[in-house]
Amino acid sequence: MPVNIHLIRTHYPHWGAFSGIHQFARFIDRNRYNMVMRLVPDSDEDFPVRNETVRRALRYAVQRRGMGWYKLSDMVAEFDVFRQSRTSRADIVHYLDGEHSAQYLPGALKMFRRDGPKLVGTYHQPPDLLESLTIRDVISRLDCVTVQCPEQAAYFREFLPGEKVRMILHGIDIDFFRPGDGPRKNGKFRCVTVGHHLRDFNVLREVAENLRSQAEIEFQIVSSRATELAGLGNVRVYSGIDDIALLEMYQGADALFLPLVQSTANNSLLEAIACGLPVVSTDLPSVKAYLPGKEAILIKNNDPDHFTEAILHLVRNRDDQICMGKEARIRAEELDWRKIAPEYEAIYSGLADS
Repeated sequence: MPVNIHLIRTHYPHWGAFSGIHQFARFIDRNRYNMVMRLVPDSDEDFPVRNETVRRALRYAVQRRGMGWYKLSDMVAEFDVFRQSRTSRADIVHYLDGEHSAQYLPGALKMFRRDGPKLVGTYHQPPDLLESLTIRDVISRLDCVTVQCPEQAAYFREFLPGEKVRMILHGIDIDFFRPGDGPRKNGKFRCVTVGHHLRDFNVLREVAENLRSQAEIEFQIVSSRATELAGLGNVRVYSGIDDIALLEMYQGADALFLPLVQSTANNSLLEAIACGLPVVSTDLPSVKAYLPGKEAILIKNNDPDHFTEAILHLVRNRDDQICMGKEARIRAEELDWRKIAPEYEAIYSGLADS
């Protein structure tokens, strides 16, 4: 009999069809695992009561324990999964976005169903944010926590048994995100930056200002929140582009420039290396977990002058740029979702058999 798994996933409208943690489910063996995914808006959209006074009071009530990202739609999803678990068999419930959606169901299942489904939570934020977005009592009721970088693993192992914490690196769809078919266009050296969460746009601006006199260098920013970069002549900002346009931007770029405040896994980093881009980013343990070789130049403390020197090095050393790009693609192939999905299957099988 297949193991029945209910996935609860927060929907982020800015994610494309090939990005995000939920992509691993496409590569799970459906002969062994029956998967149902519940898509939850990152809003109060699913809550049936429309009275704003009631909504405001409930919103305060569900967030006051410390889960500031938990929405009324998350509460509806947990209630529905609890109700379904009483009438149909679910072996495992997996929260794909634990910071957003895991609050009431773990306690309710443990209280009302001793033989209820096993619970898995995947967490994405760095420890400094986890402390303000999660409730330890809730996490302690989970049967397994999966994380995506060493700092997260160390954080959870401070208050959970080590066997409950599993680090699984984020994967990437290497079939969609891939190098272009031909050589990149001659002309400007294009540094691409994608996204906004935990990006250091202030440092990015300083680097762009440092390189204003270099007419051959252009910064392409894909983000809806890059106001810090307004007015710079060597910066072009894009927002609302589709999957194909994003892919073409990666394929037409010469490097990923990604200064970060903090990090765990990072979709744009993985997408860029899958497209064969060398990386200039911040020297963080989490970034090193994904880029342990020669595919990146990592700068300590986001030093703008050192970032500037790194970009100029790639501009002036085409052979190094090409070599780093090849190493980046090789690393992305190691993180192919086909290789990552079996690690989730191992967790599911272990829990189902326990």
